[in-house]
Amino acid sequence: MRNYARDLYEQNNRRNEYLVSLESLSLAELSKISFFDLYDSDYLWFVVKGYEIKIRDIWLAQAIGALTQPKQDIILLSYFLEMKSKDIAILMNLAESTVHYHKKRALKELRKFIEEHTNEE
Repeated sequence: MRNYARDLYEQNNRRNEYLVSLESLSLAELSKISFFDLYDSDYLWFVVKGYEIKIRDIWLAQAIGALTQPKQDIILLSYFLEMKSKDIAILMNLAESTVHYHKKRALKELRKFIEEHTNEE
């Protein structure tokens, strides 16, 4: 019985050399080994010309939602679906220069919206 107890004690010591309590980990270390489930309800959804686009960042989604519909569509198609201005122009039945103009204006509005709302906090 004494040998069995000694074996268990040594076995626990060996295990404790490489096992770490989760409570002793920092948040950075814990985030490396943790996983969070993502659900559709965690996203804000936009529908553009039959494409469904989901955005997880609430600030970005609100900023895009504040744009006019054509600007929203152009930003979403351009940056989330990675479409070129030429393809967007064909899809939306616009001139390529109009797409470029709306994209440039939309980016300015997005920047302004985000700056205003980050300064509030």
